[in-house]
Amino acid sequence: MFKFRKVYWIFLVLIIGCQSKEQEPTLLKSNADSEQYNFPVPKKDADVDDLNNYATSEWGKGNYKEALNYFSIAYQKAKDANDEIQIANILNNTGLVHWRLGDNFSAMESYVESNRIAQDLGLKRLAGLTFTNISLIQKEESDFENAIENNTKAIKIFQELNSRRDLAIAYNNQGQIFKNQHKNDSALVNYIKAIRIYKQIDYPDGMAATYYNLAEIYTRQQEKDKAIFSAKESLESGIESQSKVRISEAFRKLGETYEFFNEADSALKYHKKSAEFEKEILVANQSEKLIEQQAKLGNEVKILRIQNLEKEKLIVQNRLWFILISIFIVLLILSLIVYRRIALIKMKERELAMRLESSQRILQVKQDELRSYILDLSQKNKLINELQNRISAKSDKNELQVAQLLNQKILTDEDWEKFKEKFNSIYPEFIPKLKILKTSLTEAEIRLLVLLRLKLSGKEMASNLGISPQSVRVTKMRLKKKLQVDRYESVEEFLAEL
Repeated sequence: MFKFRKVYWIFLVLIIGCQSKEQEPTLLKSNADSEQYNFPVPKKDADVDDLNNYATSEWGKGNYKEALNYFSIAYQKAKDANDEIQIANILNNTGLVHWRLGDNFSAMESYVESNRIAQDLGLKRLAGLTFTNISLIQKEESDFENAIENNTKAIKIFQELNSRRDLAIAYNNQGQIFKNQHKNDSALVNYIKAIRIYKQIDYPDGMAATYYNLAEIYTRQQEKDKAIFSAKESLESGIESQSKVRISEAFRKLGETYEFFNEADSALKYHKKSAEFEKEILVANQSEKLIEQQAKLGNEVKILRIQNLEKEKLIVQNRLWFILISIFIVLLILSLIVYRRIALIKMKERELAMRLESSQRILQVKQDELRSYILDLSQKNKLINELQNRISAKSDKNELQVAQLLNQKILTDEDWEKFKEKFNSIYPEFIPKLKILKTSLTEAEIRLLVLLRLKLSGKEMASNLGISPQSVRVTKMRLKKKLQVDRYESVEEFLAEL
């Protein structure tokens, strides 16, 4: 929509002559210098002057492409005739048309070449005009330093030639350059110089444009009376010049000025009048060519809308594909992460299962070894009991030896060390815990606790230790008393805590 409005307003401005609040760039007309711009279409064999006159008239009507076409034909004929004066004049005029078409680059090229030829040939007025026009381009591009330099050159040339109208236009242009830099005092000085010259030569169109600019400067400086006076002077000069564009601009400036100083009624009055004159200008410029151009413009707008819709559709489709691809990539990454996590968990489970199985096998082997060792001891104790029974049946001579055998412990130190080694391989922390207790335990009590840990009955312990069950009970009772000092109710409770 914005693009459509922009194209429309550019077209509208071109149709009404592209007048603005700034002074028109200076056009060097042909020998038939006329204010009416009313020349017939030249024939194919027309000379350079006729082509130049017609192009100038089309420029005055706002038909810039038509003007550019005939200026180009005139330029080629002047070049073929090697008429450098005509070439310089046409280049200056061509630069103006390019400027109005918004092609500042081509306009600058034309002005610079025209200026070069003019200086070579000593065409001072043309050189001054091209300096002025070059500064206009530089001003639009905010190259203020070079714009001031070139416009100052133009002012000096026009002062030497006493070309007052060109000088006034150059002063107005100088004011515009300062105004665009917000150097209001410098702009004001140049505008006043231009006004004085315009009054001397009676050039109301230039006065209308310059008073318009003066009104803006005074408004910036908060000088209400001077601002309103300047805007009214712009209106009077516009009426005198019979330029509807200048009149419309003056009405608009009056409306803006009153609006700035918060006088709403007056502002509304002049804004309405400005709108009425702009409407008249538009109606006055209606023609078959305008209708054709509007039709073309409408068609271009439709094409633009269709293209925009297609682009929007493509953007939506691309966005949908982008979202789908993004979701797919995210899901793929998440799947890889989950798969890797599950694989690690399974690998750890297999590793733990293998370790557990290995530990169970080792434990089973050691338990089997311990039980086998205990069975071997039981067999030895059984053999000793049989020997004791035989000795008890012998003579009194052997009674002393039997008594010594009965008092002797079955497990030798060597047997006990072997037993402990096997026991510690299964329960490595049990015996060390016993040794760090506050309560001191005898070796017999430790052996009793070890056998209790193996869950042997009293008879089995007596058999393994080579003592009577009664001795086992006595040893257990003594141990219980020791443990009660440490607040243990029973030997079993003490073992459970271990």
